[in-house]
This record gives sequence, structure tokens and C-alpha cells, in this order.
Amino acid sequence: MKLKTKLIILFILSIISIIFVYNDYFLYSTPIVKIINIKEEKHNNDKDVYYNQEIKGIIQNGKYKGSTVKVTNTTSKSGVYDEQIHKNTEIFVELSNDGTKVNSIIGIKRDKYLVILLVIFIDLILLVANKKGIKSLLSLSINIIISIISIIIFRNNYKTINILLLYIIISVLFIILSLYITNGKSKKTLSAIVSSIISLFVSFTLSFIIIKIFGKDITIWTMEYIEVIYDYENFFYVSILLCGLGAIMDISITISSALNELIEKKPKIEVSYLIKSGKEISKDIIGTMNHVMLYTCYSSIIPLVFLALRNGMILSNALNFYGSLELITVLTSCISIVLTIPISLYTSIFILKEVRK
Repeated sequence: MKLKTKLIILFILSIISIIFVYNDYFLYSTPIVKIINIKEEKHNNDKDVYYNQEIKGIIQNGKYKGSTVKVTNTTSKSGVYDEQIHKNTEIFVELSNDGTKVNSIIGIKRDKYLVILLVIFIDLILLVANKKGIKSLLSLSINIIISIISIIIFRNNYKTINILLLYIIISVLFIILSLYITNGKSKKTLSAIVSSIISLFVSFTLSFIIIKIFGKDITIWTMEYIEVIYDYENFFYVSILLCGLGAIMDISITISSALNELIEKKPKIEVSYLIKSGKEISKDIIGTMNHVMLYTCYSSIIPLVFLALRNGMILSNALNFYGSLELITVLTSCISIVLTIPISLYTSIFILKEVRK
């Protein structure tokens, strides 16, 4: 199929997907109201600006579809405790029995924004990576399905199941399926899988031991929804287990692919040269991967830390209270990244060269 034809098909499918999500009200059992008019009254106080809203909207689904309803709402400029509602916003509501009155606003319908981002992501990955992109999307889809299944399993058995053991199994499945689907059946894939699994368990075991010995003062109790978590310490270990998983796989396949290419070009290449080449490759990887983990942590804690600072908490206390778990997770992930390099290097050399010999 020609590139022009592929682009046309991709464009048509993208437009159809976006049009569909803008008209998918029938998929929801909860009533949806599209705002057609808003009247606001502004009120100031010392801490924030508030707006009392008189909202008029049209019901988009259910047996009262097409009916016009009115609702009052209070929102603030900061938006900390409420939703920002504007004209053409679509909201989920709870209706009265006769459908003439809105009892409460449940939330905002945001699926269209998610689908637009998803369409852009899929289009770009297919245009840039072609067949490799299809494999990547397939791998991602399978991993999402596995994640959903694991959540369902835990939800139905949360009082008896060990969540850490469950996600150790899930992590191994992620590694095997992701690398196998994306890179196919080959020695470099086998090398990357073995390297990733060894690296994951070595780094996690090391982190587990360190935290068990020195982690008595870690504020694990600050985890959200603590009242519904029966084994919250293991939840923390699961976050450590999963946080650096993508980076570990990326490093493993990069080193394995590079060494495999060298061996393919020069089968009699010396092991010492492979080690030297692998170390040079790792120097370029280690800095960027650690920065990825750092920025991930930063983006995660910045809203809560800034909110705490705005409310008068000093920086050290804000970081300790809201950022300590994230920082520990990132540091353990950075340990994983560093350990993955020598493990991947020597595992790849053994599988790709010594086994072949």
C-alpha cells in the first residue's frame, strides 16, 4: 500500500474517531447535560475569588434527552475544590425523578480530550515507526489489558491476595510480552528479557532490604485512601517495582541491540571490545534515563508541594510530607537503572557471543 493511501486512511479513521467521541452520549447511563448558558456573580474574600453560577443546559442522553434543565453551581478561581464549568462544557449530573431538576453535578465529561490526544499519539507513532509502531501499540494494548485484569483480580480478592506477589508476576509478564512483541523472536530479545528480569529483581531486592532496615521513619501512612488499603506497605513496594520497569527494559534492549549489531558485523570480535563498546553506550544512556525519572517525580509532587507552600507550609516540611515517597521511589529506580547497565552488558555478551560460540 502506498504511503499516500495509508495517510488518507489514517486521516479518515482519526476524523471518524473524534466525531464518534463527540456524539457518544448513548454509551453512558449517567445523564449528561451540555451547558448552553451561564450567568455568574463574582464574590471576593481574602483567600480566593468565588462565582455563583446559574446554569442552563440540555440533557443529551436517557429518557429525558432534549429537555432543558437549570442548575446552580459555585466555583472558585483557584479550582482546588470544584470544577471549572463554562459554556459548551458537558457535565454528568444527578437528575430528579421527573427529570426537571438537577440535584447535583457529578463531574465533567472529558473523554473527547482523551481521545483526541490518543488519536494524535497513535497517528504519530504509526507515521514515525510504521510496522514497529504497530507492534508497539499492540504491546501497549496487551499490557493495559493485563493491568486491568490485575486490578479486577485484586479488587475481588483484596483481603486475601498479596499485591506484591501479584505484581511481581505482572512485571515479568510485562517484560516478556513487551520485548517479544516489539522486537520479535531473536537472541537479542532473549538477552534483553533475561537482563531486564535479573536487573529488576536485583535492584528491587536491594531496595527492599535497605528500606526494611532503614525505612522505619518513612511516611508510608501518608498514602491516599489509606482507610481502604489493608497492606499499604506492599503498595509502596509495588510502586517501586513498577516505577523503573520501562527504563530497565529500554536500557536492556538498547545494549542488547547494539552488541548484537557489532557481533553480526564482526562475529570474531573480542569480548573486551564488546565490554568497552557497551560501557560507551551506557554513558549516553544513564544520564538521560535518570533525568527521566527525576522529571517524572517532579511532575508528580509539584501540585501538592506548591499548594502546601501557598498555604504557609515551609519547603522542607512540604517536600518531606508530600514528596518523600516519590523521592524514595525515584532514587530506587535510579539504582535500578545503574545496575541494569552492567547486568545487561554481561548478560548480552554471554547470550549473544558465548552461547553462539
